[in-house]
Amino acid sequence: MTNTPRRPQLRIAINSRCGRACFYCRPSGEGLATGPGLEIDPSDLAFFTTVAAALGLRDVKITGGDPALHTRLVPAIRMVRTEADVRSIEVISRHPLIAASAHELADAGVDLFNMSIDTIDPLVHQRITGVDDLAQVLHALDTLIGTGVPVKVNTVVMDGVNTAEVSRLITFCENSGVASLKLLDVIDDLDAGREFNRVRLRKQGNVMNLHDLYTPLQAIANELASIAVEVTTLQQGGLGHPMTVFTLASGLQVIVKDSTAGSWYDAMCATCSHYPCHDALMALRLTADLRLQFCLLREDVTIDVAEIIRARDEVALTGALSTTLTEYELAEFHPAAASSVAIRGGGS
Repeated sequence: MTNTPRRPQLRIAINSRCGRACFYCRPSGEGLATGPGLEIDPSDLAFFTTVAAALGLRDVKITGGDPALHTRLVPAIRMVRTEADVRSIEVISRHPLIAASAHELADAGVDLFNMSIDTIDPLVHQRITGVDDLAQVLHALDTLIGTGVPVKVNTVVMDGVNTAEVSRLITFCENSGVASLKLLDVIDDLDAGREFNRVRLRKQGNVMNLHDLYTPLQAIANELASIAVEVTTLQQGGLGHPMTVFTLASGLQVIVKDSTAGSWYDAMCATCSHYPCHDALMALRLTADLRLQFCLLREDVTIDVAEIIRARDEVALTGALSTTLTEYELAEFHPAAASSVAIRGGGS
């Protein structure tokens, strides 16, 4: 029996800016520091995903920046769906403009919409994002749900910001027709990178660090376990933090991504000054300026594939991706907090 090669998530930062300044994030979003105004050309995206899918990277997550601000998002999704042998396409956004193209995106082949909503309190929303548009965001959420495509909501749980809202958010998602709610803890070493939204990290005139926002998710997980009708464990692509999935009586799935559940690391991580870090090896990212990105913090281990993609050099791109994937295949899981629900949870 042949073991299936371990494959990371494929996350593509399709553009470089989101127009927000959430104080747990950074201007380039998931991508390492990139200039403003960048976006991946749809034909470049289709070529890249075609080659990646042939190597087993068939589940594509389109992120940013914010995809809603990409000027040709619908054609880009349509080209990926028709030209690449992908299994699923997920679009991740937190911008109201996603509503304008929601039905076209559904028709183009999106399998899952992912909307980031950290609060349903307008004042807290403005505090987090720097923008007073929660009503428009929630309208966009309703529009996405109305397409019939499953919708997931992502919520970063922050101490002293929205911890008291978690139960209310769960009820809101149950009543709105949301398929799943993913609760994430703060990536508390993200500000170790070169670029960060420090301008938003102010509390009574003082800059606060991410440790001030971090809160353990164990108590939330324990409460969910007491009311869930089913508890399972999920790892996307066999990598990343083990996540506990709590299925509630309403049908809503609440996914808890707890960094204390352990992470995957490889040889390059062992010599890294950030080791052990929060993110570790969980995804392969393509940045808006066409670099392969292993992790959220180190720019020295990225691989520039811009010229390869633009030259449509399938052999060279296959080689670059194959070399990259070897790092993930050799990665080892490092358990962390043995008390985590995600470690002792049920089967996958």
